Amino acid sequence: MRGCTGTVRVAESTEYVTLDDQQSLGKPMGIVPIYVWNHLLSADNRDGLVARPEQSVLPEAMEERKTQFRRLQDQDPYLLERLVRLFRIFKAVYCPTSPRHIESATLICEFFKLPLPIADSRLDAVDYGNFKGQPLSVMQPPHNYVEIAYPGGESWLQCVARWRSFFEETFPKHNGYPVLLAGQTRAAIRMCAHLCDGMKISDAVDLEVTDPKVPWVYFYKY
Repeated sequence: MRGCTGTVRVAESTEYVTLDDQQSLGKPMGIVPIYVWNHLLSADNRDGLVARPEQSVLPEAMEERKTQFRRLQDQDPYLLERLVRLFRIFKAVYCPTSPRHIESATLICEFFKLPLPIADSRLDAVDYGNFKGQPLSVMQPPHNYVEIAYPGGESWLQCVARWRSFFEETFPKHNGYPVLLAGQTRAAIRMCAHLCDGMKISDAVDLEVTDPKVPWVYFYKY
């Protein structure tokens, strides 16, 4: 909607302002609902290790999810049809570039008849550097790496810069329409909490997907 020359009514006011004026005043020009869908397990995920990006989804994890989908298809086709219709709200699906993320996202898209996912490296998880393949317990809390990079990797501020670049470039194309971030988990909820909800980055990076209070739906305003 950027660059439009129409007018919008200001709530509780008799004045009118152009959209260009609204933008100059720093008011949001649009909103995009973002839904986060997690990825299936890789070997490192199963073993409690810092995940290496080159790993694929475990074959048994992929087969288990396919079996669940087939069971739904056989036992409750009516529900499946309704779910497929519901998922039509997503006009675009995006995911990171590592194999486990692409494979997880592709499976979701195929089952719910969505457009194939678009992989973008800006959505990749933070680069944990030398910790990759090591037990998760060897790392200090994430907030210790907000400004200081993981040894051999990147900081969370560098990760935020990537995600912000993606949000600012991509989401205005989908103004008003929900977007699915598929095949992503930890980084997605942390980046969305910061970029959408305004949570301090030092607090956002400590969020865990196991926390029942952590939402899976966010609203990006621009």
